[in-house]
Amino acid sequence: MKANTTVTSRSDITPFALGSEFLRAQDYYNMFSRFLREGDREFWTSVLAPQSVEGIHLRSGPGCNCASCKVRIRREAWINERTVPAERHDQVVTLAGQLGDEFATRAAEHDCDNTFASENLARLKETGYSALVLPERFGGLGGNLETLVRAQERLAQGCAATAIAINMHLFTLGSMYECANHSAIEAAFFSAIGHGRQIIAGAQTEPGGSGGWKERYETEIEKVGDRCVLLRGLKRFTSMAEHADVFLIVATLVDKSPLTNAVAVVPRRMPGLRVIKDSWDSLGMRAAGNCDLQFDAVVLPAKAIIDPREAGVIDSMAISSYAWFDLSIAAVYTGVAIAARDWAKAFARNHRTSGAARSIAYLPGSQFAFAEAEALIAQSRALYLGVAADYVRDRDSFQGESGWARIAMTKYVATNNAIRVVDLLLEVVGSEAMLRKNPMQRYFRDVRAGLNHTISNARARELIGKAALGISVHELPRW
Repeated sequence: MKANTTVTSRSDITPFALGSEFLRAQDYYNMFSRFLREGDREFWTSVLAPQSVEGIHLRSGPGCNCASCKVRIRREAWINERTVPAERHDQVVTLAGQLGDEFATRAAEHDCDNTFASENLARLKETGYSALVLPERFGGLGGNLETLVRAQERLAQGCAATAIAINMHLFTLGSMYECANHSAIEAAFFSAIGHGRQIIAGAQTEPGGSGGWKERYETEIEKVGDRCVLLRGLKRFTSMAEHADVFLIVATLVDKSPLTNAVAVVPRRMPGLRVIKDSWDSLGMRAAGNCDLQFDAVVLPAKAIIDPREAGVIDSMAISSYAWFDLSIAAVYTGVAIAARDWAKAFARNHRTSGAARSIAYLPGSQFAFAEAEALIAQSRALYLGVAADYVRDRDSFQGESGWARIAMTKYVATNNAIRVVDLLLEVVGSEAMLRKNPMQRYFRDVRAGLNHTISNARARELIGKAALGISVHELPRW
């Protein structure tokens, strides 16, 4: 049933109406407990209560307010979780390898049929990979940013589309956890996502992106009364949109000066939210399920609008988001390049041209191509693994535009290197690479999607170049 958006007085929307049902918007907990799982409070009590999440006791209302519960989650405990033992990294990467090898067996079919690999998502949830970046007490695998980067590189070698799809959930979740205020209500949220194997889908891209450094989104958040807002607009390329439990929508606040953007937290079954299922038919990453989202006057409680900030501000939260996104994206596309290298290597060792005594691996052209490919892969890996380690060790050293430039360089270098690697090896394989039965043509198409993730090559060069010269990207005139 579509939300009634005709507002005649504040009493019409406080508490706000969704069809014929009135739901209160008291706080984060109330919103998620009522909406995240079709209003099923049993979900919360069955999932959270047995876990005894750091002493949080859930009652019929918001989280417990007793003094003992308020001090259960200590900041020191959350900070200490950034340090992950080497064996934990290895365990998660091993799991990523097992899943990647399994997903590889159906990657070609989903690519050909342009279908989302829902069975892959089920396995990611079943094994806990979907909660990789959360600590074990919240149902996760206890990984940090370094763990994510290494695991995603390996997962992408099996199915790049699945890796890029789950990446949009994992980088968001990882950054959210890193920037959390360590409150009981946040613990309840993270436990619901981790133990409940919930999926977060972020949506930022729009058809008319400006390419500027202070983005004004066509998707808008309009305040209606004291306690409610309306969300209107269209978002593109929302990974796993048909399977997400909650959406995080970046939008512009109406009539707010200076220009201010915020994130709207939208449970998937909100009236007025529509997933456009037939909108994803792409060149590459065809099994990622990146559908469009339409918001037709979605009514939300004011508490569902989080992280309002002036457009273009590069603070610690922005740096965190860029770090988790860019480094994991760099790893995914390098994983595609590694898969292409391994397949082309096996092909070159076994393929002989007519009348040749030895395989094409002995041709100088093949050897030179593999030499460059190996160097490019090594360069990318050294850069993003090194920056990831530096970030985990000393996050505060990444400040402002110079810190952002250091992070953006990883994605810029890795995605462009990956394309060059695949192109080189395509020449080695020759016409066989054009056949659908061989994965090289899929690697060729998938790897090109890396250019379309924010920020573009042009903006990356501008950011990195200006940072090197001590010029702010906000300085006017721009050029």
